Amino acid sequence: MSNKCVNIIAVGDVHSPDYLEMYSRAISSLRGRPVDVILWLGDMVRKGRVEALKPVVTITRRYYPETPIVSVFGNEEYWGLEEVFRKNYPSIIWLDDEYKLLDIRGAKLGVVGTRGALERPTRWQRKNKPELWRIYRERPKKIEQLLREAKNRADIVVLASHYTIGFETAKGEPPSILPEMGSKAMLEVVVRVKPDAAFHAHAHNARVVEATINGVKIYNVSIVARKSVWYGRVCRVMRGLEVFFKS
Repeated sequence: MSNKCVNIIAVGDVHSPDYLEMYSRAISSLRGRPVDVILWLGDMVRKGRVEALKPVVTITRRYYPETPIVSVFGNEEYWGLEEVFRKNYPSIIWLDDEYKLLDIRGAKLGVVGTRGALERPTRWQRKNKPELWRIYRERPKKIEQLLREAKNRADIVVLASHYTIGFETAKGEPPSILPEMGSKAMLEVVVRVKPDAAFHAHAHNARVVEATINGVKIYNVSIVARKSVWYGRVCRVMRGLEVFFKS
């Protein structure tokens, strides 16, 4: 029986420059451990500051100069700035309700990336972007389709979302705001499709940062919640048995 694995760093909510020093310490503490892909789970800058991503890139490339970086947009990478981020940081693989296949040491990794969905748009969104009611309602269906397509083409599939995937890994946040932090429908998609792992950020105050739901590992990788980056291996043992390793 053979297996295929990828080594991953995953992190979100750096809000550069706010938590830049924390990010620098966290990634330097890995001491050059092998990493096949780096996932950024959104809100890597504060309040749409496109230029603030440059030091995050610089720090990352100091330790991992060639490792692919795959990023989703968060609510702080403001709507309408997606093409600006893409233009200014073309070496980063930006995913916005898309998936990307990466060849990693003989394994094909599929990363499905999205901002995610909310049960209820935030007050600002309800006032300024009322169309988000529809987008958040429809997005889980689109992500399910993308996950299924990726599973047909890849050996290992992970979901990368900024907003929380259900609420188990947001425990610690005030219950009254949970509908504005994530989506139960996204969790239902994960339960049905079973990617090999699912990552999100956004829940800064979470006290539970990892959960296994219907056999799928879900990781909250907000650096504010963890005070570190997530580093681990995602493996699929062939013939259908899925195994996860976390260092």
